[in-house]
Amino acid sequence: MKYHLIVFCLAATVLFRAQTHRFVYDVEYKRDSASEVLSKDVYHLDTDGQKSKYYIRDYFTADSLISNNLPFPKDAALKDSDILIHNTGEDLYERLELLQGTVLKLSEKAKQEWQLTNEKKQMQGMTWQKALASWGGRKWTAWFVPEIPFQEGPYKFHGLPGLIVEVYDEGRNYHFTLNRTQKIANENPNQFLDMAEEQAYPVSREKYVETKLKYYEAPVAFLRNSSGSASSSQNFYLNDGTLVTAANSREVNRFLREQILKYNNPPELDQAIRYP
Repeated sequence: MKYHLIVFCLAATVLFRAQTHRFVYDVEYKRDSASEVLSKDVYHLDTDGQKSKYYIRDYFTADSLISNNLPFPKDAALKDSDILIHNTGEDLYERLELLQGTVLKLSEKAKQEWQLTNEKKQMQGMTWQKALASWGGRKWTAWFVPEIPFQEGPYKFHGLPGLIVEVYDEGRNYHFTLNRTQKIANENPNQFLDMAEEQAYPVSREKYVETKLKYYEAPVAFLRNSSGSASSSQNFYLNDGTLVTAANSREVNRFLREQILKYNNPPELDQAIRYP
């Protein structure tokens, strides 16, 4: 495995603390826990040392194209993916879950009880240190770098005395690896992230589970209603570009239900929805 980690100078990091630091992670994961097939995505962790946002790179790419008046590739599709917002030093996360056209907002606590080990290794001129934790129904191994003084990491992992550069679970269902870093002096707003925050509907955990079960029960009807039209003849698009019509709605409904059941393997296994 190759690591393309840019070495941070501690003095420079402190000097430019007000800047946004972008940490780009490669994420390999099993969408289906019963399969050995791995999916791969790229995520951004943007932080100014006070607040961080974690989101799939798709949103950055799409925003860049639109902002520069460039066409969106015909075969490209935005994936439904969570956006995580976190204040440094806190255990509370704001999670925005994009469910096709609906955005659910949950406030969730996440705290890993890390066990620091004495195991260390030299990578890219820096010292990586190993830590262990049982969290979310899985056993995790993390490597962090004390020389990079951000107590953050990918997804909801945080709280170690340095940036988390790699973390994976015992069954290798999820593997997060830092690929590269960059400093952003003047960060421009991302319209996809801003829109998600503006349109997010706050829900409790109980309401969230209820909504997900309603979605599973009748995905097409749920999405059609959420788009503002209850008419069964109303056509609409899924985020992957699929056009849903009266003619194919039954087939799409069956497909979506199968996908929901099959791809129910979140990082926090103990938070997986129990579908009937």
